[in-house]
Amino acid sequence: MNNKTIFQVFLILLVLLLSIFFYFNYFYKKDTKLKSKQDEIANTNLSESTVGTTIKEILYESYDNNGNKFIIKSKSGTFDEKKKDEINMINVKAKIVLANGTFITLVSDAAEYNSLNSNTKFIKNVGLKYLGHKINSDNIDVIFTESKIEAYNNLIYRNSDIKISADKVELNLITKNTKIFMFDNSKVKIIKEYNGNN
Repeated sequence: MNNKTIFQVFLILLVLLLSIFFYFNYFYKKDTKLKSKQDEIANTNLSESTVGTTIKEILYESYDNNGNKFIIKSKSGTFDEKKKDEINMINVKAKIVLANGTFITLVSDAAEYNSLNSNTKFIKNVGLKYLGHKINSDNIDVIFTESKIEAYNNLIYRNSDIKISADKVELNLITKNTKIFMFDNSKVKIIKEYNGNN
């Protein structure tokens, strides 16, 4: 290699180093400041937690293929970073307006809501009301993809006539049929005749 070639390589390297230096000194810092300002504005109603992004006052509406409408709202919800379509909600109220005009209301301390298919797991102090039926349990799953509701764990079922303790209740949203049963196939326990005051 002659001196001329070495000098040209040196000049090219010098130009590259100076370009990199100027970019990081002048342009990169501006981009970072601008991005951080944009993030600050975008996150005005969001807060970062260790598991994901939390949003206050959430409301979702969806419909199934049978014309049933599902409305769910909560005081706040956290989006899971690993499962982007799932939202962990707090202080939840929901309503299913059935195609025939009747409706089911649900309340719970928490819920896991899937934003893709509206399947929802209501957790802790769950209450359901449908016509004259009332269900209280630790868990109620609304399986919207299968048009059914399942209630289980510390389950108490009431209607205008009776109060029942059972392991599980299933309600079909299409046929409106209700199944009440025990996991071990034993008989469902009728606690007492129900007068609507308890």
